[in-house]
Amino acid sequence: MAEVKNLGLGALMSASLFSPFWHRVAAVKPRLRSHVEINRHIYRGDVWYVIQDDASGRYHRFTPQAYALIGLMDGQRDLDKIWHSAGDQLGDEMPSQDDVIQLLSQLYRVDLIQTDVIPDITEAISRQERDKRNKMLAMIKSPLAVKIPLFDPEPFLNQTAGLSRWLFNPVTGLIWLWCIGWALMQAGYHWDELTNNLADRVFATENLFLIWLVYPVVKLIHEFGHAYALKRWGGEVHEMGVMFLIFMPIPYVDASSSAAFRSKYPRMMVAAAGIIVEAFIASVAMAVWVYSEPGLVRSLAFNTLLIAGVSTILFNGNPLLRFDAYYVLADFLEIPNLASRGTRQVAYLCKKYLLGQEHEESPAYTTGEARWLFIYAIVSFVYRIFITISIVLFVASELFFIGILLALLSLYNMFGKPLFSIIKYLFMDRNMAQKRGRSALVTIVVLGMTGLLLFAVPVPRMTLAHGVFWAPESSRLMMGSNGFLKEIKVPSGSDVKAGQLLLVSLNEELESQLNKTSGRIRELLVHYRTAVADARQNEAGIIQEEIHQARAELQRALEEKRALDLNSPADGVFQLAMPVDPINRYIPRGTMIGYLLQPGEYRVRAVVGQDQVEAVRNDLQGISVKRSEDIDTTLEATLVGEVPSAQKELPSAALSVDGGGQFALDPASQDRPEAFDPVFLFDVQVNGLPVSRIGERVYVRFEHTPEPIGFRIYRKVRRTLLRELEF
Repeated sequence: MAEVKNLGLGALMSASLFSPFWHRVAAVKPRLRSHVEINRHIYRGDVWYVIQDDASGRYHRFTPQAYALIGLMDGQRDLDKIWHSAGDQLGDEMPSQDDVIQLLSQLYRVDLIQTDVIPDITEAISRQERDKRNKMLAMIKSPLAVKIPLFDPEPFLNQTAGLSRWLFNPVTGLIWLWCIGWALMQAGYHWDELTNNLADRVFATENLFLIWLVYPVVKLIHEFGHAYALKRWGGEVHEMGVMFLIFMPIPYVDASSSAAFRSKYPRMMVAAAGIIVEAFIASVAMAVWVYSEPGLVRSLAFNTLLIAGVSTILFNGNPLLRFDAYYVLADFLEIPNLASRGTRQVAYLCKKYLLGQEHEESPAYTTGEARWLFIYAIVSFVYRIFITISIVLFVASELFFIGILLALLSLYNMFGKPLFSIIKYLFMDRNMAQKRGRSALVTIVVLGMTGLLLFAVPVPRMTLAHGVFWAPESSRLMMGSNGFLKEIKVPSGSDVKAGQLLLVSLNEELESQLNKTSGRIRELLVHYRTAVADARQNEAGIIQEEIHQARAELQRALEEKRALDLNSPADGVFQLAMPVDPINRYIPRGTMIGYLLQPGEYRVRAVVGQDQVEAVRNDLQGISVKRSEDIDTTLEATLVGEVPSAQKELPSAALSVDGGGQFALDPASQDRPEAFDPVFLFDVQVNGLPVSRIGERVYVRFEHTPEPIGFRIYRKVRRTLLRELEF
C-alpha cells in the first residue's frame, strides 16, 4: 500500500495573475517522463488525478486545474502556451503564473518531468544522495520497523496468477465466512481453555521459540495474500523483502501499485487481503487445535491462532496504526494520506486560531474531511502512545539496556521532535515575525494552563475495588455428621426460629451400627447377669467394662444420628450455601451447609491491589458500596478492619478474572483461589442493608483527598518502572 501525495494548485489562486519571474521559464518546454502514468480517480465526489511513478514507486495526487496544465506538457509547447491554453479551459479558475511556477518546481523535485534545458547533473546527483540519506535516517529513527528489499516476485506471481482468481471470488468468500463463523463459535466454547494461564503459557521459553518460528511463516502467507489480490485486479508487485519488526524478521511485499486502481473497492480488498488471509489461517489453526491431542502439533496450532488473531487485532487490523486496516479506512473514507493530513489539520487549526496565521490553508477540502482528519489525528496519536509504551516495557523487561534506548528514541519521536519543530516555527519562521508577541503569549498561556491542569487543579480521586458479602464465623452452619442429604425443610432465604428443623440427612451405615451396638449391649447384659449369678467376679468386671464402652459407642452414634438433622441455633434468615441440587448428595462432617443471618449490620470483604493500598490506609475520606444486582443504589459504609498482612488467597473465586473480577489467579494453586500477586483485604460495614446472598459481588469505592492529575501520572510511571523494570 502507498501514500498518495498532493501536488500543487491546491490553494488557488495567487493575488496577482502575473509574475515578475515568468520570463525566466516561459520558453521552457516541459514533458512528463516516460515512466509516468496518469489515472483519474473520484474522492468524496470530486475528480482527482493520480500520477503513477513506476521508477520510484511513488504516487502523487493533483486537482483538475493542475491536470489542465500537466496534460499539455508534451515537450512541444512552451510553458507560456501551456498557461494560456489552460486559461482558455479553466476560465475564472485560471492559475496565476506564480502557481504554474510552483507546480513546475514541485514536478521537477519529484522527478516527474524533463525539459529541453540541459539538466544540472550535480543537482540530480545531490538529490539522489539526499534521498539515500533520508532513507538511512528513517531507518535510524524507526529501529522497530526496518525494511530490507530482497528480490522482484513479479515473474513468480505471473506464473501462478491463476491462483488469484481462485482466492478472490464470491464462492471463496462464502467459504471464508463459514470458516470464520465456525472458528468464532469454537473460540467461545473453548474460551476458558484458551485463556487459562495465558501469560505463563505464552512467555514460556519453549513457547517463545515456537512463536519466533511460526510468526514469519504466517506473515509470509499474509504478504502473498496482498500480492495475489494485486494480481487479481491487474496490479504488479516488484519488491519483496524482510522487515525487522521489534527485531523479528517479517516478510513484506510492496503493494503500492494498488493506488493506481480507479475504484476504491479493489484498493480496499488489496489492503484487507492480509487480514482476510490471517483470519482464515486462524480458523484453520482453531480446527487443528480443537481436534488434535496435546503435543507439538497442538502447541503450534495454538501459537498460530494467537499470532493470526492477536497481532491482527493490535496491528494489521487496527486502523489507528499505519498498517493494512489504515489503508482500508483511508480508501473507504476516500481521504488519501489520512494520517499525515490529519497531523497537518491539527497544525493548521493551531496556527490559524491560536497564532492568528490567517494565510494558513487547511489540508482538508470539505468540512466533513476536516472533521475526519482531526478526529483520526487525535485518536491515533493516543493509541500510538499506548502501543509504543507497551512495546518498550515488554522489550525493556527482557533486554533492559535496549529497552531504555527504545524508550528514549520513542519519546523523542513522539514528543521531542514535534516540540523542536514547534519551537523552530515560533522563533525562526518568517511568517511569525509579526506575531512574536502573540506567539509568546499563546505559549505562556498554553504552558500555564497545562501546568495548572496537571499540578494545581485538584481532581476527585478514588480507589475502586471488588468485594463480596462476608459472613462471620458465628453465622456459619456446619454439617455435624456424615450422611446423604434427603430433604431441605426450609427454603433458602426464609425466616426461621430457634430450634426449627432446617434439613434432614440419612446415614444407613450409622443406622446399622446403632442396631449392632444395641444388640451387643443386650448380649453383654445377659453374660453379665450370668457371671454375677455364678459368682465369677473377675469375669463380671471385664464384661461390665465392655458394657460401658459399648454404651459410650452407642451414645456417640446417637449424637451423630441427631446431628443428621440440622436445627436452627437462633432466630434469623436461613441462607443455603450448597449446590443448586444437593438432594441425595453425600455431605461429610464439617461441610458448610449455609448461614444463619441476623438482620442488621453486614460486612463486605474488599480486595485491594498493592498499588492502591497506601491510599486506602492513609487517605480515606469516605466509602460507598454498590451491589452487583442493584447497581443503581449506593450504600454508605465504614471501614471496620483490615487483615494485617498481604496475602494471595482471595475471599471468593468471584473476585478472580475467571469469575469476572480484577485479579489473575496463580496457576500453581489448584485447591483454592489465590491471586497471582499479593493483595490486601479490608472489612467494610454496611448499615441498614437487607439480608442478601453471602458471596454476592459488590463494588466498593474508597474516596480520597482530591489531587491534581500530574502527581498521579508521576506515581503511575514510577510504579510501572519499579514493577516492570525494577528501576
